[in-house]
Amino acid sequence: MQSNIDMFFSEMEGLKALRQTDTFRVPKPLGTGQVSDNGVILVAEKVTLNPLRDHRRFGTYLAKLHSFKGPSKFGFDIDNFIGSTPQPNAWSDDWVRFLHMRLKFQFDRAKFTGRLRTASLELLDRLPQFFEGIEITPSLIHGDLWFGNCAEDEHGVPVIFDPAAYWGHSEAELGIMRVFGGFKSELFEAYHELIPKAPGFEKRGHIYELYHVVNHYNIFGSGYLGQCQQLIERILD
Repeated sequence: MQSNIDMFFSEMEGLKALRQTDTFRVPKPLGTGQVSDNGVILVAEKVTLNPLRDHRRFGTYLAKLHSFKGPSKFGFDIDNFIGSTPQPNAWSDDWVRFLHMRLKFQFDRAKFTGRLRTASLELLDRLPQFFEGIEITPSLIHGDLWFGNCAEDEHGVPVIFDPAAYWGHSEAELGIMRVFGGFKSELFEAYHELIPKAPGFEKRGHIYELYHVVNHYNIFGSGYLGQCQQLIERILD
């Protein structure tokens, strides 16, 4: 029960943070509560949700979200959840250190064995090399921005909801968007017109994809194991 309460409370805090950027339309959270011995609810503003059609506009909004100025550290005021998996958000001055913590948390839950365990440990050791020569400013990240967590309202304004929010590297947002698909190329074109790709973008993209694929392995099981292996090999190659 407590984990359900924590899950909805952390989602409410994420919605509040996203609303403060005045970029996307984000449902206003009204509160959370326990309704029975086993029931917890999150009450939020009712928003008309239509399928996302204007992908280019969404990409522009996403770049504006990631350009919003905030704290100088990476993390969030509280831990939250990515799906049903706890997501630690302890504040850090260093993005690579923060990402190392996040990846290790997922790897430890996965309990990889054999070559995959060896490769995952190598990735953690080599992680700093993928960030050499670039400057990373904390951006507010939705954190779970797959196609099912976005829409348009009745006026065509992009809407996002069901976040796992934190302050992180803007590129991390794109990982789950790329790995599970549904977004059109013009979205990313519009995004990168405002936030250009930095050197090493593609390789880091696979690292950010890996975080979500390992999480899906931890939640849903062995069907994602092969994809974990392929991504780690691609990163280390």
